[in-house]
Amino acid sequence: MERQYLECDPHSAPQFAVSRNSNPDLPFIFIPDSSKYPIPGGVDLNCLPSGVDTSNRQQPTYPKLLTFLSKRKKWILIGGLALLAIVIAASTAGGIIGKRNQSSSTESPSGTAATQTATSGSNNFNPSPTGGRSTNSDVNDAWAYNGTSVTSLTFSTTKDTTGTNYVVFYQHSNGDIRQVVYNNSQWHDSQYITNDARTGSPITAYWGGDSIRYNLFYVDKNNVLQETRGNHASNSWLNGTLGQLSVLASDFGDISVVYVGDCAVGTSAWLLYSAPAGDQMGILYWDQATDTWSHKELIADVKTNAGFAGHADIGVWRYYYVQQSTSQLKEQVCPDCCSNSSSIGWRSDLTGPTVNSESGLSVSGVGLPRLIYYGDENGSIRELNNSYQYPNEAYIADVSSHADGGNTGTPVFGNMTASTPSGMVVATGISNGKFSMSPGFRGKVQQMWLFYQASGHDLTVQVRDSDAAGNWTEPSEIPVGLN
Repeated sequence: MERQYLECDPHSAPQFAVSRNSNPDLPFIFIPDSSKYPIPGGVDLNCLPSGVDTSNRQQPTYPKLLTFLSKRKKWILIGGLALLAIVIAASTAGGIIGKRNQSSSTESPSGTAATQTATSGSNNFNPSPTGGRSTNSDVNDAWAYNGTSVTSLTFSTTKDTTGTNYVVFYQHSNGDIRQVVYNNSQWHDSQYITNDARTGSPITAYWGGDSIRYNLFYVDKNNVLQETRGNHASNSWLNGTLGQLSVLASDFGDISVVYVGDCAVGTSAWLLYSAPAGDQMGILYWDQATDTWSHKELIADVKTNAGFAGHADIGVWRYYYVQQSTSQLKEQVCPDCCSNSSSIGWRSDLTGPTVNSESGLSVSGVGLPRLIYYGDENGSIRELNNSYQYPNEAYIADVSSHADGGNTGTPVFGNMTASTPSGMVVATGISNGKFSMSPGFRGKVQQMWLFYQASGHDLTVQVRDSDAAGNWTEPSEIPVGLN
């Protein structure tokens, strides 16, 4: 389905002016207060030396106690007590200052502290010295989470192609999930969404409807798949129905959602997720009429921490993943899942290149070509062209653009064993391996916008025209800090 975009419509994107504490409906995690317990036991008065006045137990008479000591020992004791008082005072002051600094850098708009939990990340990427748990040194108002997942959307509120609105979702270094919006040729301040996500949560989203509804998916602090719903015209978010299914996700891995609209079989969206049981990927389906999610399939032999990506166009559903046993990119296709209630379901199609990294996958349609982005073992992001329609799909080798517009290359059909195109390098030195692609428009020219993390605390974008393979702009950072 072709989507049209507009950038200059004054009502076309969320240029929010919402107070960070003005929305009482923002979701948050309740953290109970810590109780203060009395020190057990007490002072055994029978153990005090004779001569101690015990008539006032709260104020022991230290001068009388000292009368039993020699003058030398008395001064040693006085000096020791003074030194102890200095140490206690310094420790107390340091603790107060440290607590104040921590509170100021991790407080969420809802007023509750964004808690951090340890998670198992990729085998090849460890975002912090503590193995996934953010420390004070990892939290900074201006930083994204080191290892953040990123997902992006493009949309328009009118049928015009003079520009594009981009919305990028990511995790801040304090644990919040936030969004940052591009329209009217500029990036706007980031906006808070939720602090319910676990540290290092995967993130995926789709939009739909004339009112531009957002559906955002993540994994919460209990490793349960969650959904929150928003709208481009405001910054109010409400819980969706996915959480009611109580689906547990893996400690690591990915999620990917695809919105397919109105289908004859009652499915409006489907979501891929890393199942807790080893090398399995689960598929959930959403029925818009009843607003309910349901379990359907578990796919085995999946390298879940290598990422996966779903896609749908012209009635054909696809998902791409890395096979555990071969480390090759695999494509599964269902050409009639949307139209035929008696469909035989998913079936294998193309086999792609070897993917050795513990990284991410992203796929976007640009007309008939589907551009697949994956991370290789050298920390580079590669672009692989998947063209034509099922059952005659092919990967395109040696893709290049030519002077009068358009891209050319050599189709490779079927199981790519003899000649396996690995795709064109887009960006290098990307240790995170998490990225997202969104196709949009600049005037009448369709463009590809690739978002990824380059330095460990940033979000970066590169852009190219859809008919100019390999001609990417220089990397440019987008704002991810707190307002």
